[in-house]
Amino acid sequence: MQLLQTRKARLIVCGVLGVVLLGSLALVGPRLYRWGESQVHAESVNPESAEGARTRRLDEKTLVLSPQGVRSLGVKTLPASSSSRELALPPMAGCLALDNNQLLRVHPRFPGEIVALGTANGYEYTGASGEDSLKGPPLKYGDSVKKGQVLAVLWSKDLGEKKSELVDAVSRLRLDREVLSRLQPLLREGATSERSVREAERAVEADLIAVARAERTLRSWRVSEAEIRTVHDEAERLSRGEKAGDPRWARVEIVAAQDGVILEKNVALGDIVDTTTDLFKIGDLTRLAVWVHVYEDDLPTLLKVPRPIRWTVKVPSQPGLSFSGTLESVGAIIDPNQHTALVSGHVDNTAGQLRVGQFVTATLQVPAPADEIEIPASALVEDGHQSLVFVQPDPNQPHFEQRQVSVARRYHDRVYVHRVAPLPGCQPIQPGEHVVVGGAVLLRDALAQLPVEPKVPR
Repeated sequence: MQLLQTRKARLIVCGVLGVVLLGSLALVGPRLYRWGESQVHAESVNPESAEGARTRRLDEKTLVLSPQGVRSLGVKTLPASSSSRELALPPMAGCLALDNNQLLRVHPRFPGEIVALGTANGYEYTGASGEDSLKGPPLKYGDSVKKGQVLAVLWSKDLGEKKSELVDAVSRLRLDREVLSRLQPLLREGATSERSVREAERAVEADLIAVARAERTLRSWRVSEAEIRTVHDEAERLSRGEKAGDPRWARVEIVAAQDGVILEKNVALGDIVDTTTDLFKIGDLTRLAVWVHVYEDDLPTLLKVPRPIRWTVKVPSQPGLSFSGTLESVGAIIDPNQHTALVSGHVDNTAGQLRVGQFVTATLQVPAPADEIEIPASALVEDGHQSLVFVQPDPNQPHFEQRQVSVARRYHDRVYVHRVAPLPGCQPIQPGEHVVVGGAVLLRDALAQLPVEPKVPR
C-alpha cells in the first residue's frame, strides 16, 4: 500500500514539471526564433562582419581571433625589446698569486763582502754591540721597505780598483797636458822636433780615452755622477800633494728599487756574495695576481668582450667582503681533464686584507649581447621539441603568427632569444614587435585543432 502511494506521488510531481516546461517554451520559443532570424539576416546582409565574429586559421602558423575569442582566451601582448640585462657568467674558482711584474729580485752589482744591513728605521746595522737598542734590528722577512731605502752595504774590490783606475787616468792626463803645453812653444822657436809634439798630443788623446773608458764603466755599474765627481776631486787633491781623503771607494749601497714587503732574505753580515746571489726578494702586495679557470662552454661569450674586464673577487674565508679588479688575459690552452682555460688578472689589495695563495672566486658581468631580444618568460611556449612565440605583427589587427625561436638564456621573468636565428626553421623577432604574454598556450592549442580555412576565390 505504501509502495503505491510513493509511485502516485512521483507521477503527480512529473506531471506538474511537464506543465511548467511547456508553458516556458510557449513564452520563450518565439523570442529565440526571432533572435535567430535576426542573426541570419545580419550575416546575409554583411558577410564580412560574420567572418570577423569567429576564430579562423588562415594557414599553418596564423590565427585570426574574433573579439570574443580574444577576451575568452585572455590574450595579452607586450612589445619585445633589445637585450638590456648583463650576462652573469658562473663564478670562476682559483687562487691569488704574486704579480711577477711587481716582484723585485735584489742582486749586487759587484761581488764583495756584506759589511752592514739596513734597518726598518733607515739606519745601518754593522753588528757592533748595543746597535739593536739604538738603531733597531736588521731588516727581516715581512718588513715593509720604501723605494731608495738601504737594504745592505757591500764592500767591493772591483769597484775600488775601477775608481783607482779613473784617478790614475785623470792624473796622467793632467801631466801629459802640461808636457804638451811646454813643447808647443818650443816647436815654434825650433827648439824641439815636431815628432816630440805629435807624441805628446797622442799621449793626451790616449789619456782622454782612458778617462772616458773608466767613467763609462762606472756609469754602466750605476755609479752616480756625484761619486764620479768625487773621484775627480780626489785626483786633483793628490796632484796638489795633499793627503788622500777617505772616499770609501769600495762602498756599495744596495737599495730597494720599489716599495714593497720583503718576501725573502738570503744574506747576513759577513757573507761573501757575487752578482748571481738573490740577496732579497721584494714584492708589491697592494696589487695581487688572480689565476682562475673558466669553463670551455663560457669561453665564446667571454672572448667577445674587449679586455680589460672589471670583475669582483671574493674569498670564502672572509664572507661578506668583495674586492674589485680586472680580467686581463685568457689562456690559449684548454685543460683536457677539466675542460677549463686559465684566466688571469689582478685585484686591488691596498688595504692588505688578501694573502698570496688564498682560494678565491671571481665573478663578472658581461655586457648584454647585441644579437639578443628580450621577451617576458610567459611569452615562450615549449613542447619539448620546439620553443614557440606568438607575434601580433599589427597591434590593430587580431592576427597572431606562431614563430619558432632559438633561446639564448633564461631567467625567472625574462627569456632572451637570438635576433638572427642560428637554427633552421627559426624565425627572428625584432625589437618593438608585440608578442603574446597571456593566452599563448591556448593559441597554440587552437592552432592545432582548427582546420586551415580554404581560400575562397573572389
